Amino acid sequence: MSGTVKFEKQDLIFELHGVDAILSIKRNIKVPLKHITSVSTEHVTLEPKLQMRLVGTRLPTIVKDGRFLTSEGLMFFEMHDPDKCITVSLNHEHYKKIVFEVDDKEAVAKKINNALNHHP
Repeated sequence: MSGTVKFEKQDLIFELHGVDAILSIKRNIKVPLKHITSVSTEHVTLEPKLQMRLVGTRLPTIVKDGRFLTSEGLMFFEMHDPDKCITVSLNHEHYKKIVFEVDDKEAVAKKINNALNHHP
């Protein structure tokens, strides 16, 4: 199940729906636009590379929802289909990156990049 990304004033909100909110123990994540450093649509793998699940669910090759400690720092994942995920890199936030599944990753990444380019 894909999540929803929406804009609210100067913030980007990642909304989790249905069972994903239960599996990740999180309904949404709010991030100031000024803390986003980049957005990527590159393929992300479900299989961990030096990752430790802190809170959430990981069923190999099926789902990864929640907070994981990685070699890059604390990350949040909401993913079932790695080919539909965006990766948002952050500064000055709890998470170093948010990997989030959306219906159209190219369109969502473009909207976020447009918002970043027009953000003061």
